[in-house]
Amino acid sequence: MIAFKNNKPVLQTGHCVISDYDVEWLANVLQEAADAAGTHLPMKEEIARGVLMYLETECPLHAVPLDYLFDRIRHLLEQIGLPLIAATLRKQTPPVSIELDTLAGEVPLPLFFYTELRRRMDSLRRVGLNTYRFSGLKECSLALGDRRRACPTQQRALNELNAFLESIA
Repeated sequence: MIAFKNNKPVLQTGHCVISDYDVEWLANVLQEAADAAGTHLPMKEEIARGVLMYLETECPLHAVPLDYLFDRIRHLLEQIGLPLIAATLRKQTPPVSIELDTLAGEVPLPLFFYTELRRRMDSLRRVGLNTYRFSGLKECSLALGDRRRACPTQQRALNELNAFLESIA
């Protein structure tokens, strides 16, 4: 088995450090900025790969503050002739995975589940993490509805869960 050393520096925001980020996240951030600017960005993947390659091979820092990274990306966008996109680039953290099915297993009553989910998300926001990826929605709705398979009660629990996630996101 061959193992390669991960040379990416960690991203730092507040007291939190993030090591799990990739080209897809950077490309999504660039696409969001292009959408906000009302322009098309056909080379977002290449720009994202270039930023990641710089971080892996040339960046002398072991921890890169998120503000600094986004300032450098803005500067890069201005240098390559994309000032509108640079102006609308919004600082955001890589998405944090929240496993809802695991949380529902720990706290299976809906009232306590939603309270605990809100508490955990508030805790993540306080340390500077503001983007989330939720997994296990169907399994969570089954646990919250105390069901083993899909039914109208489970569907209501899933709709309730989706509405709650939209309201707090």
